[in-house]
Amino acid sequence: MTTLRKQPTRTCAACRSKDGKWTLVRVVRLPDGGGVALDPSGKRAGRGAYLCNSEACLTLAFKKGGLARTLKCQVPGTLEAELRTHFAGLTPAPLDTSKTNPE
Repeated sequence: MTTLRKQPTRTCAACRSKDGKWTLVRVVRLPDGGGVALDPSGKRAGRGAYLCNSEACLTLAFKKGGLARTLKCQVPGTLEAELRTHFAGLTPAPLDTSKTNPE
């Protein structure tokens, strides 16, 4: 009999929604001032922050500073371009209307 592993839950640094660890994209602040990098494997050492698989969350993370706040460091602008390239190659997440803020 096969047992299913429970998937850890993580919170998006931009929209604050909770989702499974493996469905979110991880960004890591490398130890010893090594900078900030995309972590597709989710196993690199360092402080991590998670983002939903959506352009809206990526834009919000940089606009409101949620990514920098979660990582507790300045995030270089080159990382945004790298993340946009990475997100372009991913299948877009289904639209969740509960995340939108009607204004």
